[in-house]
Amino acid sequence: MALADLDPVHPEVLQQHRLLGLEGRQIVAKTNGSARPDNSRLMDPDTYFKRMVQPDTRPGVWRWDDIVGVLDEMDKHPKRYPAYRRFCALVNEDFEGAPGAAPAVFMGVQRIHPGEHVPAHRHNSVAIYYWIQGSGKAIVGDEEIRFKAGDFFSCPAWHAHEFFNDGDEDMIMIAVHDLPLLAQMRALFWQEPLGDENTQHVVKERAHAWNPQEDKQLVESLPEIVS
Repeated sequence: MALADLDPVHPEVLQQHRLLGLEGRQIVAKTNGSARPDNSRLMDPDTYFKRMVQPDTRPGVWRWDDIVGVLDEMDKHPKRYPAYRRFCALVNEDFEGAPGAAPAVFMGVQRIHPGEHVPAHRHNSVAIYYWIQGSGKAIVGDEEIRFKAGDFFSCPAWHAHEFFNDGDEDMIMIAVHDLPLLAQMRALFWQEPLGDENTQHVVKERAHAWNPQEDKQLVESLPEIVS
């Protein structure tokens, strides 16, 4: 196996080898004669390091007026965006992989109208909820939590939780999760609504919408709301 074959994506490795007088040399790797899948590579430490190091990201900046605009657009389609899915995700496009406000971090803003209830659900991502408007009630596991604007509380992984707006104004929540980290590892699971029959895994073939009861073709045909 030629050294160049270790990683053709990085031709600068070849230039390094020319400078070091190593051009044309080969690394002989033992094999048991079995065919190797085309996604299974072998790399020397320097090649691996170059692949591992990631480009920097710029700070993400999301304006409140734009966030409200996305939530207002969702309010025009109440059947499609009931309380449990009426949230705006903040996404930084400067990196690849599972989307988030930053690598491994999800941030979203959710609006829950007076009298609405977000049904019990759960996920194996850990969540921190910060309420910036309104007041209401949450049930996390077996614990009831009363909250008002300015309060924080956390939701441990795989704890069922639900929200109730029993006040007279919209509740607005900022949610922070480690969801993208788990998604990147193909280790994210959730139940929405609660119930073992609704367990979904983040791999594409095993999840087509937040709610497994939704029609896959309908979900795929819906227009996106992106700002």
